[in-house]
Amino acid sequence: MFATEPLVMFVMIDRLSSFYNNLNMLYMTLMMASPMVVMMIVAMPDMFPSRRLNMLLLLGSAVAFFGSFGLIRTQTTIDDTAFLRSMIPHHSGAILMCEQASLSDAEILKLCGEIIRSQTAEIDQMKSILARK
Repeated sequence: MFATEPLVMFVMIDRLSSFYNNLNMLYMTLMMASPMVVMMIVAMPDMFPSRRLNMLLLLGSAVAFFGSFGLIRTQTTIDDTAFLRSMIPHHSGAILMCEQASLSDAEILKLCGEIIRSQTAEIDQMKSILARK
C-alpha cells in the first residue's frame, strides 16, 4: 500500500526524467493510506481482534492524516530543494495533460501550447537549480 501509492501518483508525469520523490508525495501517501487503515479495521473486525491495538492504529491514522494535511497546506517542511522536487512532477503533469487530452477548442489548444512551452522551460530551469544544490 505505502509502496504503490506514491508510484501511482507519478502516473501523471510526462516523462521518467520528471520523477522526483518529494515530501508532498509522502504526505499525500499518508493521507490516502490513513483512511484505508480505518476502513480495514471497521470493515474486517475479525482480522483485527485487539481493541487496544485498533485504538492505537486509529489514533495513528488520525495523526498521520491530519498532520499530513497540515504539512501540505502550510508547506512548513518544504525548503528550496523540496519545493523544486515537488514542482517538477507537477509541471510535468500539466504537460502530459495538454499532450494527451482530446481537445478541440482553439483557445484551449493555444493555451496548451503555451503551457507546454512554459512548463518545459520551467522544468529545465528547476533541474538546473537542483543540479547546483
